[in-house]
Amino acid sequence: MNLDPRSKLVIVFCITTLAVVYNTPRALFLLLAGTIGLLLLFRIDIKRVGGYLKPYMLLLLILFLAQCIFTPGGEVLLAAGSLRLVGSRGLLLGTSVVLRLLIVIAAAILLTTSNSRDFISGLVQWKVPYEIAFMVSVTIRFLPLFRDEFVNAVTAVQLRGVELKKVSWGKKMALFRQLFFPLVYGAILKAQQLSIAMEARGFRAYPQRTYLRQLRLNWADYGLILSCPVITLLLIGLSIVGG
Repeated sequence: MNLDPRSKLVIVFCITTLAVVYNTPRALFLLLAGTIGLLLLFRIDIKRVGGYLKPYMLLLLILFLAQCIFTPGGEVLLAAGSLRLVGSRGLLLGTSVVLRLLIVIAAAILLTTSNSRDFISGLVQWKVPYEIAFMVSVTIRFLPLFRDEFVNAVTAVQLRGVELKKVSWGKKMALFRQLFFPLVYGAILKAQQLSIAMEARGFRAYPQRTYLRQLRLNWADYGLILSCPVITLLLIGLSIVGG
């Protein structure tokens, strides 16, 4: 399906809004299934989705365990003597947090099917200031690069003989913390280099910019842009009434 980047932004915004509003595992699971179906409709390989999710699995596991252990209330499902470990309310909240993040990540993959320049052009045609449109496109472009650098750093550690599967959780978290700061420093260096390149090319030298290609919305784009917010509002209303 060949859609305008602005239509995809509206779809992703509606999906993430529903992911924030819904707070039950059943509703979030249905929303995740619908998001995956939407990715299949756009002919996005599910293996590619798995590749995007793989670096976040440890974070999702930590969030799930934290919610299960530290959320009070509900029926006790797991205990060590008199010490309560997992409750039913914590299990529900942990499942909801994981599903919510999976929905957001899966929906964001939809934005990778369009060129970053098309996003800038589309937002500018919607009268969004060019600086904000450029910032959004840079964010969409550099987040996958940041993820790839983290994966490469972990691979480099493994190539030096460190078997992460045999390392204890405490040492593993310490290792990830040590890798985090060099990655942040590298991201800051990239931002500085990008700003120098922008200044060298005369960024904001003229008040108005011209574009070689102008995006045009077709009937499918208009239908999605109008129908998606309406459907989202209806679903939110139904969830409030049902809740």
